Amino acid sequence: MRNSLFLKMLTIAGLMLVLVVPLMMIQGKVRDRSNEAWRVKNEIARQVSGEQMVSGPLLVVPRVRRYLAEKSDCEAPKDCRVERHRQVLESAIPDTLSIDGELQTSMRYRGIYGSPVYRSLMQLEAVFPASWRQAKQPEQVVSSQAPLLVMQIADLRGLVERPQIFVNDVALPLVETEQLPSSLGDSAVAVKLPPNIQGAFTVKVRLNLNGTESLATLPLAKETRMALRADWPHPSFEGLVLPVEREVGGDGFTSQWRTNSLAAASAIHCAQGNGLCNEPDQALRVRLVQPVTGLLSSERALKYSFLIVGLTFAAFFLFEVLRRYPLHAMQYLLVGLALAMFYLLLVALSEHIDFVWAYLAAALSCCALIGVYLVAVMRSPASGWGFAGSLLLVQGLIYGILMAEDYALLLGALLLFSALSAVMLVTRKLDWYGFAGGRGQQKTSLADEASS
Repeated sequence: MRNSLFLKMLTIAGLMLVLVVPLMMIQGKVRDRSNEAWRVKNEIARQVSGEQMVSGPLLVVPRVRRYLAEKSDCEAPKDCRVERHRQVLESAIPDTLSIDGELQTSMRYRGIYGSPVYRSLMQLEAVFPASWRQAKQPEQVVSSQAPLLVMQIADLRGLVERPQIFVNDVALPLVETEQLPSSLGDSAVAVKLPPNIQGAFTVKVRLNLNGTESLATLPLAKETRMALRADWPHPSFEGLVLPVEREVGGDGFTSQWRTNSLAAASAIHCAQGNGLCNEPDQALRVRLVQPVTGLLSSERALKYSFLIVGLTFAAFFLFEVLRRYPLHAMQYLLVGLALAMFYLLLVALSEHIDFVWAYLAAALSCCALIGVYLVAVMRSPASGWGFAGSLLLVQGLIYGILMAEDYALLLGALLLFSALSAVMLVTRKLDWYGFAGGRGQQKTSLADEASS
């Protein structure tokens, strides 16, 4: 008869494998909904504008330089080198760059999914040194064209109005895109520097820029200072360095960055030449983070689904062992399906209400269903509702683990250790051989046991 115990354990393991199917189907539904949310976010970015990164202003000078090249078909050594010309773009960074920006944020929705968007007003002020006209290796310079003040804006569709660029407080007209050197790329905004500019000069830029999710600037100066203000209460500061000062509250945030050319050497080297650099890791960036969404929380909750099913089946098995009251495999399966239904309800409700209320509603509904069912199965209201209450307590502990992201592993390990300890303590004096041998001879109801 000992094989009956092993067979029961094998049956329970098989039922858990069967429940993998509906749980995986629910996980697939969560992935589908997450992909839909991602598609909506990309659609909003296409219609409004994408994540914005601003770099500049930089001084870019188109020049023609001479260089010596080797001939491929030369015989005499003295005839193997020939002088050639090439066009290059040479850039210079300002001594100081100050950026002051303010973001007005809102949410744009497509159906039930949305993405944060913003409108920014930015004031940039750069001071270029008096030595800006000096070219490196001037003996190689054949000719130079009018210098350009160039800015790079990641998504030009976000420009609400044409940027205003002032040199020594004099507004300059923008150069049309088709007149700019092609190596500047498609996201360049530039003006020609007047020929009468001598010595050091100051550049001021005013940008009215729309974007989604994040705003970044490249610190292309010897000294860079940036200050940002926004009415978004959930910022994430990323990139090259973190703000030296920041205040985050329920009504928004303020932040200030300071950095220099030594810390930003990689970004400056990247921008040398044509002024084009798209290295996001070298930027000063703030990201408008959405609070943890229902889909993300539901996906995390699903990771604990097999744990809950396993603990529930283990509790049923212990009930059989200690009370000598057999439960049918179909009863295990129906309770397992009710637990799987909890996750489906959680995913569906969390798309429309706050996750905490969705979790509470789904947990109460499924635990109440299981309680009503187990009262009839176990023929004991105390045992049925006791199981349902214990399951609700476990769901509450799982919710606490979900909310405590930094301590999730610790709390999960403690929960498993507590469950294993309870099983070992309850069964420490159990005669497993006797249970396996006498199992088929004792099938008494809880009501009979309670009356005896």
